[in-house]
Amino acid sequence: MTIDPATPIPERRRLTALWTGLLLPPLAFLINLEVGYALVTRSCDRGDQLLIHLTHLACLLLSLVGGWAAWRLWQAEGAEWPGQGGGTVGRTRFMAGLGLLTGPMFILVIVAQWIPGFLLSPCQ
Repeated sequence: MTIDPATPIPERRRLTALWTGLLLPPLAFLINLEVGYALVTRSCDRGDQLLIHLTHLACLLLSLVGGWAAWRLWQAEGAEWPGQGGGTVGRTRFMAGLGLLTGPMFILVIVAQWIPGFLLSPCQ
């Protein structure tokens, strides 16, 4: 008996976009935090902050892509909070709405982590 690993998922693109909108901003924040701290010693030794700024910029762009995906799905499903009914529409509205609420928070946190890079040297 063989199992076909290529089982088709009918809403694969929508599910991928939902999880992207929900998980990409917090994941970008965590990457920003870890990689930014890891690059401080190297930046101090070199006297150059370019890698730190590029890390912040890349993570900010990742977070914006996640927020954009959530916003697009939110607009596509009617831009209102789900009611008591379940199903695909309720799930999409809930996950997109949650992505819209948490995405800007992580964007602000990434920007807040970036501000000291302009004011302080990595050796301080």
